Amino acid sequence: MLPKRARLTAVEVKEVLARGRGLRGAMLSVKIQEAPPPFRCAVVVSKKVARSAVKRNQLRRAVYRALGSISLPPAGRAILFVQSVPQSHAATAFTSDIKKLLYV
Repeated sequence: MLPKRARLTAVEVKEVLARGRGLRGAMLSVKIQEAPPPFRCAVVVSKKVARSAVKRNQLRRAVYRALGSISLPPAGRAILFVQSVPQSHAATAFTSDIKKLLYV
């Protein structure tokens, strides 16, 4: 799990949604905005992806674990949207998608 200081606030989320540029991966899509250091992000899982709140929280935590296992960009803001549920272990499945999206 990312520490609280590495996650976006509600105001920052609104700003990224309004001004960020979007990219799509296999299981994730992302809105990225240039910003001064440090890098901060948020993860969103829709009810369309998983109806159960328990499952949505598990997916969100899996993405945070994947983010914690890779080296993050030095600056910027990002919102990661989960688009589909992986068939295999979630954290490892999300890792490659995150690397492709954040390091474009």
